[in-house]
Amino acid sequence: MSFFILDDIYSKLQKIYNKGEIFRDYIENSNLFPIKIKLKKVQEKDITNNYSLLLSQIKNLKKSELTIEYKEFEFKKLGKQTVPVAVIVEDVEHFCKIVDKKFYYDRFVENYHKVITKYPQLKELILKKPMIVLEYVEYWDRFFLIIDFFINNNQQNLYLREISLKDIDTKYIEKHLKILDILISNIKQLDTLKTIGDFAFEKKYHLKYPLAQVRFRMLDERLYINGLSDLTLCIDEFEKLKIECKKVYIIENKITTLAFPQLKDSIAIFGSGYKVGILQNTKWLKDKEIFYWGDIDSDGFAILSQIRGYFPQIKSIFMDQSVFDKFSNFIVEYKSKVTNKKLEYLTNDELKLYSSLSNKRLEQERLPFEFIKGNL
Repeated sequence: MSFFILDDIYSKLQKIYNKGEIFRDYIENSNLFPIKIKLKKVQEKDITNNYSLLLSQIKNLKKSELTIEYKEFEFKKLGKQTVPVAVIVEDVEHFCKIVDKKFYYDRFVENYHKVITKYPQLKELILKKPMIVLEYVEYWDRFFLIIDFFINNNQQNLYLREISLKDIDTKYIEKHLKILDILISNIKQLDTLKTIGDFAFEKKYHLKYPLAQVRFRMLDERLYINGLSDLTLCIDEFEKLKIECKKVYIIENKITTLAFPQLKDSIAIFGSGYKVGILQNTKWLKDKEIFYWGDIDSDGFAILSQIRGYFPQIKSIFMDQSVFDKFSNFIVEYKSKVTNKKLEYLTNDELKLYSSLSNKRLEQERLPFEFIKGNL
């Protein structure tokens, strides 16, 4: 049996430190101290049955740096007895001595003033997340240079790779995009990014970033560009094209796109699943006759509905009940993420097939190539 366990007391104090409470107290003088931690209440039977153990633990308690609060109790058999009821940490110096954090506390104070002297707007952030000061204690001077660049430099049309700051390389900036966004956003009173994926940082701060690419094929030799039939362009360049085709086939699968038959006045675009959304601002597609071919599964119809939202004239090919039935021996089970999702841009026949699929799939690669050529 144990009554006054020092490790438990130190653990409670460590939690107070980990939460940054002593640092918030420094910033706001929030009257954190004195800190009182109540001890386990001692019963008369504890003294009677475990007297030597109790004395030993009180002795250990006295050896600690903690201030002990005692209280006198009147027991039936033992009469008046004085026992410890709480330990007290008087002030921050006392706290740091007990948990051995004086070095870190001093570093916090020094760097806190460095940060808010440079950017007083960060005070509220530090109050919420005080440990941020120590977490990046070795980084602040370089962070200041980067933050200054984004706050004071209005240059646009740059890649991160083109930013030149003393003793700071591109990899360093890329490694710290999340914390840099938090700091800059708090300084400029902007919403912080939920994710830095998909070049979110670059988009937010008006930097250049690698654009999505479109791969497409000319299915008619008369449409070749400088003799080239298979091309890949950044989406902004693709949007500027003026291809004198009449028909556009958007195909979910890459190999199927590459193998798609030659057709007069036609081109084929690799849709790449849900990434087909990058085509939505391609104005020259608005006047074309467009066909979409994806897998006969829930995702295939979800993609069809998505792209028909951009281009209402789109027709599906090889995505009907007759094809599903004809090649039923190739149907497999799979886990769909969009089963039962409402798809508003499907035709009645497409919607009926979609609703009946559940987790069934007929992939477009399963269809014989001769069947495809014979039914275009």
